[in-house]
Amino acid sequence: MNLLFTIAKNRWAALIIGLVLIPLGLLNATSTDQVTCGGQVMQEGDICETSRRGSTTERSYDEQKENDVTGSYILAGVGGVLVLVGATQFVLRARRRSADDAPAAEAPATTA
Repeated sequence: MNLLFTIAKNRWAALIIGLVLIPLGLLNATSTDQVTCGGQVMQEGDICETSRRGSTTERSYDEQKENDVTGSYILAGVGGVLVLVGATQFVLRARRRSADDAPAAEAPATTA
């Protein structure tokens, strides 16, 4: 998670990585070529068994396929957020620069 915040602070990294993640996630979501479990290609009838923190999860072929698609959409969503963050940083910096470059307004002259 710290890596994500570090990337979001750098506007160029956020934009570039975001622009890569969006199509990558969408292409993976629409790809129905292979369903994988731990890097291994699954076949109909296979069970995907994963262990994490002492807990084991089993998924059927169809459940794993759905899980792969959901993960791909999440990847594309994170890419979209990174693009928004990077673009927002560019806009804010441009506004700050234009405000700094603008001549200071003179105080109105008072007559006594």
